[in-house]
Amino acid sequence: MSEHSEINFVKRKSGNNFLKNKKKDNPIAKVVAGTLSTIPANSTVRLPFTTFLMDTTKVNVAPNGGITIEEDGEYFITFSAFFPNTATTLTFSIFSPDFSGTALTGTGSANYSELVCLRRGDIIYVNVTNTAILPITGIVAGVLTVVKVEE
Repeated sequence: MSEHSEINFVKRKSGNNFLKNKKKDNPIAKVVAGTLSTIPANSTVRLPFTTFLMDTTKVNVAPNGGITIEEDGEYFITFSAFFPNTATTLTFSIFSPDFSGTALTGTGSANYSELVCLRRGDIIYVNVTNTAILPITGIVAGVLTVVKVEE
């Protein structure tokens, strides 16, 4: 147990009793990254989150490219993406597990954040849609973060 995972209190002479060595719950968070090198024309592709940047218990990576929630609660979700400046036809849709929203897209980047109540088994994922008649080539990279908010 680390020094940050417990709280120490002392007993005062006045007779007030305090808890000693009360364990704090471990944080529940997952940060994953994924990349695509090509997005076909007129298509929607799920962004494959395969690289762990931060990993704790009770949140897992889904086999189909999302994050699976293992504990009911309120979660803060953020998504950021970077892509070629010429890729102006990309849309990033976030699902948690139903459609949550579309990332705000600027030249070469996209961002999204929300606070949402999730249940055990829910999967958070991101779809990338290319509406151009030509494929998008070049690296499209995204980072998805899911953190449980304290109750």
